[in-house]
Amino acid sequence: ALYAEKGVPKERILIKIASTWEGIQAARKLEAEGVKCNMTLLFNFYQAVAAADAKATLISPFVGRILDWYKAKEKKDYSHDEDPGVLSVRKIFDYYKRHGHQTIVMGASFRSVGEVLALCGCDRLTISPALLQEMAALTDDVPLKLDSEAAKAKDIPAVTVTENVFRWEMNE
Repeated sequence: ALYAEKGVPKERILIKIASTWEGIQAARKLEAEGVKCNMTLLFNFYQAVAAADAKATLISPFVGRILDWYKAKEKKDYSHDEDPGVLSVRKIFDYYKRHGHQTIVMGASFRSVGEVLALCGCDRLTISPALLQEMAALTDDVPLKLDSEAAKAKDIPAVTVTENVFRWEMNE
């Protein structure tokens, strides 16, 4: 592989792949060969389940973009705790922890500090410098919103995502 020829060990590689059905199948093969994958452009629960089933290293659900879509469709504003992007990441996080998936959940594409704080406890968050600056000025304690141990005790049924289910849910 090119990275090996350049002296970069495989452990340092993380390939970013779109969370289409085909992208997830590519990640399945790459992960089986020991190449880590970050599944991006992830907007729904079924993409997340398929990515975990493929043993993807990491997913990056786009919190702010999910909110943008709902705001445009529903013509309304949302509090941070009812934000559809936040709720999506919480659902994915709980599902992964409940069912023992090792895939890392890294919330991304935040529109506000409130969205970031509403996901306190998530495996990872990628936060813009502007939002980090805003957060540096905060003085209040930040309560935990996501808890791995609590998620393990939740009654969340397992889901099977076939290609047909995946494609159907992408259109919903």
